[in-house]
Amino acid sequence: MMGQEGELIVQATVFFNSLAPQERMSLIVLVLQVLFLVMLLIVGFRLKKLLKRYRLLLTGKQVSNLEGILLDLGERMKSVEERLDGMKTNISQMEQDATECLQRWALQRYKAFTNVGGDQSFTLVLLDRKGDGIMLSSIYGRDESRVYAKSISSGKANYPLSDDEQEVLAAAIQGRR
Repeated sequence: MMGQEGELIVQATVFFNSLAPQERMSLIVLVLQVLFLVMLLIVGFRLKKLLKRYRLLLTGKQVSNLEGILLDLGERMKSVEERLDGMKTNISQMEQDATECLQRWALQRYKAFTNVGGDQSFTLVLLDRKGDGIMLSSIYGRDESRVYAKSISSGKANYPLSDDEQEVLAAAIQGRR
């Protein structure tokens, strides 16, 4: 049992064999021309897409050849690399400068005296990355208020500290606030 495809092949073979040699040649040439036309259309569409991309590449350029465009891009890339190197230098300098900036701090309010209402006294510690900085303490009493400033070097005070001040310094060193 032959399927429809088999019957079509048999009919085409019978038809082709019934043609005269000149007609066979004409039919083969016609089929080849149709194939070449289809291939020509495909190549034409691909060429059109390629030309569109090429024109897009040349947009805004005075140079009309690809070599000139590549040289221009090379110069631009060199300029960008030089700017990038300059920025890397700036970032390195900023990182170095940042070690001297205040980066850690802690603030604590407390009651310095039992006969004073509210947490009116405070201690503020400001440190850089190395642990250098200052401590400001304000002690509030009923009759007076005093402010003390103490320098901090490498996380240690140059003057004796109260218990409250030691807590705040430890919090600043650990990065707690």
